[in-house]
Amino acid sequence: MQNLSQLLINGTDIQEIPISRGCLTKLETLYASDCGRLARLPESWGSLMLLTQLDLKRTKIEELPEFIGSLKKLKTLNASGCASLTCIPNSIGDLASLSCLALSNCQKLAQLPNSIGSLVSLSQLLLSGCHSLRQIPGSIGKLTSLTELYLNSTAIEELPESIGSLKELKTLDVSYCKSLAHIPNSIGNSTSLSLLDLIECHKLAQLPNSIGSLMSLQRLLLSGCHSLRQIPDSIGKLTSLTELYLKSTAIEELPESIGNSTSLSRLDLTKCHKLAQLPNSISSLVSLQQLLLSGCHSLRQIPESIRKLTSLIELQLKSTAIEELPESIGSLKELKTLGASYCKPLNHIPNSIGNSTYLSPLDLTGCHKLVQLPDFRGSFVFLQHLLLSGCHSLRQIPDSIGKLTSLTELYLKSTAIEELPESIGSLKELRP
Repeated sequence: MQNLSQLLINGTDIQEIPISRGCLTKLETLYASDCGRLARLPESWGSLMLLTQLDLKRTKIEELPEFIGSLKKLKTLNASGCASLTCIPNSIGDLASLSCLALSNCQKLAQLPNSIGSLVSLSQLLLSGCHSLRQIPGSIGKLTSLTELYLNSTAIEELPESIGSLKELKTLDVSYCKSLAHIPNSIGNSTSLSLLDLIECHKLAQLPNSIGSLMSLQRLLLSGCHSLRQIPDSIGKLTSLTELYLKSTAIEELPESIGNSTSLSRLDLTKCHKLAQLPNSISSLVSLQQLLLSGCHSLRQIPESIRKLTSLIELQLKSTAIEELPESIGSLKELKTLGASYCKPLNHIPNSIGNSTYLSPLDLTGCHKLVQLPDFRGSFVFLQHLLLSGCHSLRQIPDSIGKLTSLTELYLKSTAIEELPESIGSLKELRP
């Protein structure tokens, strides 16, 4: 036992681990996760000077003892899911080797000690699901090695100004912080940031202009920020941005500068009910592969300039107010998915759409005013799904439908068609 380096007691019914002082002095790893009756750590654990990994996940401990600061070699401390944990001692700041502190889902943990700023080696601080945590100490700005900070589903109302001192920070997750109302200007100084997740921050009404200084930012996730009405012009400076999620926000327009974000591959504007138009500059997004506009009830028009989105693979327009698709849609040679279902005012599909030869599926379900379909002759060679159910004004299927040799599904429920063309017999792949 004297030379034991690893002790694994995961999932046992043990209430206490009596380690005599001077015993197990070579222990490096202690795993005690899911010990549902383990409520305290004995003082003798303070003599485990070589301990590097301590896993206390989902135990009954109510506080970390003061002696925890004596474990100078500790690199990973995991107390996630300790539902009774209420206190982290000041001595935690003495753990100069600690690189990962995991306290996720410690639902009663209400505060962190200021001494946390002394953890000079800390690269991961995981506080997700700490529902009682309302504040992050300003000393967090001293964590110069921090690369990941997870604060999602906490009760924090603002990020400290010192957050901008975290020069190595790459991931900042504050999603589902429903009380968060403010992001400080200093965030622009965290120039290594590649992911900023603010999903479902309901009270967040604006972003600081300094966000344009985040030159390494690749993913900006703002879906569900119901109070967010505007995106700052400075977003156009985010030349590394590949994903911008704005689903279910209150934005009314995108800034013209968005066209400068030429690395953008996914733009999600789903359910932006107040968005009435797209800026012409959207045509400059040459890397855009997914443009998601479903549920933008105020959107009446797609600009002709969409033709320049030559990388576009998916275009979702479901439940928008558009009346017609632009002629230029045929320039989207890479388009594979076009969803325009429940566009009730939509009355025209241009013949040029046939130039999007990779298209499959084409979903026009519930387009009540659609009277006719484009000519399918010599086009749509990969179309597998043609969905037309609920097109109440559609009276005729063109004879050229027989050219859709890849078609496997044809939905015509609740249309006004009186007969099917003879050519439908040519659709050998059509499922019964």
